This record gives sequence, structure tokens and C-alpha cells, in this order.
Amino acid sequence: MIPTPTLGPRSRAYPTRILGTGVHRPSRTVTSAELDTRYGREPGTTLARSGVESRRWADASETSSVMAARALASATRAAGLEPGDLDAVIVASVAPEQPMPTNAVLVLRELDLRGGRTEAFDVNASCLGFLSAFQIATLGVAAGRWDRVGVIATEVASKALDHTHVESSALFGDGAAAAVVGRTTDGEGSAVRALRFGTWPEGADFCRIDAGGTRWNAVTPPPSADAYLFRMDGPGVLRHAAARLPGFLVDVLADAGATAADVDVVVPHQASGVGLRLLRERLGFPAERVVDILGDHGNQVSASIPTALHEAVASGRLVRGGTALLLGTGAGLTIGAALVTY
Repeated sequence: MIPTPTLGPRSRAYPTRILGTGVHRPSRTVTSAELDTRYGREPGTTLARSGVESRRWADASETSSVMAARALASATRAAGLEPGDLDAVIVASVAPEQPMPTNAVLVLRELDLRGGRTEAFDVNASCLGFLSAFQIATLGVAAGRWDRVGVIATEVASKALDHTHVESSALFGDGAAAAVVGRTTDGEGSAVRALRFGTWPEGADFCRIDAGGTRWNAVTPPPSADAYLFRMDGPGVLRHAAARLPGFLVDVLADAGATAADVDVVVPHQASGVGLRLLRERLGFPAERVVDILGDHGNQVSASIPTALHEAVASGRLVRGGTALLLGTGAGLTIGAALVTY
């Protein structure tokens, strides 16, 4: 059962809407059967441990900025706009294409958005990067700072995987996805009805890449080169998320004055098969209302939520006037959600 709210309302409806969505899927398909063969696993191991039949991995030409630019171009077309119509571009990713300049600057260059008109910056909030960037865009548009904002998540997770550790490598796929956020006009029912985030830093060691920052790098090398690769304590993440998600969800719904029955589509981070099952079984959402693309996308880190959002829109599961719950967890442990009337 979902508990009663533990916190009072912290948000209000914001007069903003999602104008369009878009994705870029890398060209290379990698099946779980292929990974079993390549890394000497028993046939069926990768699929059984991950729930992922296939995923896309970027080739050498599909850099973070290239994928992001393609996803944003698709989203602006869906919105009936051009990239040059945007006032700001916010790019989320766990690992940038390079330490500087930002991915956002590289995306503007890729789209030939010159002249200083478009504000551009990056956000890193692990798997919740898109939702964090979406929150910034929503608040900026609602406050009148911007009229239209491109929000992108772009991830090349495949370059940080340790394939000797099935749990932390079998899940992940690459890709980019974007949404254009704009102001709701009079008479439209679209709105962002609630935004809520919380962080429990006692989970900081559950998902991590130890090297590549200011502590361990080319100047001060780590004890072992595998410190540059992703590490995950899946049971630890699941245990802490399962304890906190039900109460967090009730607080989000209370912020919007809504109930679970008001949610037409749940758009979750594609964390794992077990995580998606938690949404269905522990939080009470029927399977037909939960967007599950894990099997042929994998966990795309911060690109998971916007890719699932695009799938919901493109498939007709989320239509104008429908209500979507965007919900996920990220390294930290962080939980975030947005309740949106599309």
C-alpha cells in the first residue's frame, strides 16, 4: 500500500508545456547473445541478469554532442520549430564529451547556432539529469526568463563498462533524447503540476566512477585503471529505493492535489527489470500504464526517461490533456519526479 503524505505541498502548477520530443538511437545494435559470446558467458546469462535483449551502442562518429544535436533537431521539428527558435539549451549527461567546453556548447556548434543568442549549459545529476534539466527549464519558462528551451540527455555509457562484472555492464545502452519546453497559452490545459527531488547521500557509494575527476586522473593516477569504469551495488540501490519511493510518490501526488488514479502514463527511468517491477507491484501502477522499453534499449542513464517519454508520445499512449508521471532514481541516492499534464 502507498502511505499517506509525509510532507506538505512544496510546489504549484507551472504554466509550461512540452512542445515536442525527439530521440537519436545509435546505429549499432548489440544483442545480449552477442555479449555472452564475446565475454565468455554461458548462453542466456546476459539476458537473464539484465532483462535486456538488445541495446544500441554509439560508433566512433556518434559522439555525445552529435547524438544530442540530432535528438534536439528531431524534437524541434515535432514542436514545429527550428533549433534557432530556442532561447536556451540544457544538456544532461553523466560523462561529457570532453571536460571543457561543455556538451551544450558543442551542441550549439553542431547545430550552427551562432551569434550569442542561445544560452547553453550542462547538468550532471546522474540518471536524473534529464529531470533536473527539465526542472530548470520549467522554472525558467514559468518565470519569464525564456520562452522556449531545449532539454537534452545524451549518454555513451558503453565506454565506461567493466565487462568482467555482469551486473554493472549488462544493463546499459547508449542514446540521446530531447524535449522542447515552452509556455502554456491561455485556454490550454497543459502544465507541469508538480516537481520534487530528494537526495540521500548515504547511498553515494552504490553507483560510482571513482576516477576521471580531480581526485584521480592522468596527473594523479588511481591505484588501478579499472577505477575509470562504472561500479554498481544493485541490491543496495534497490533496497534503499524501495524503502523511499512509496512515500516520495505520495508526496509528489499531494503536491499536485492528485491521486495515482489520475496518472494516465508512468514514464520511469529504465533502471532495471526489478526496478520496473517495483513500480508495478509496490506502487500499484498496472503494467499497461508503465512505459517499459528496457528490453530493446537497456538503461540509457539520463537518456532513459526522455526516451521513454518520446515512446509514450510517439505510440499514442500519451496524448494532449493526458497526465504523465516522470519518475526515477539516480546515483546519490537521488529520487526525482515531475507530474505533467501533456
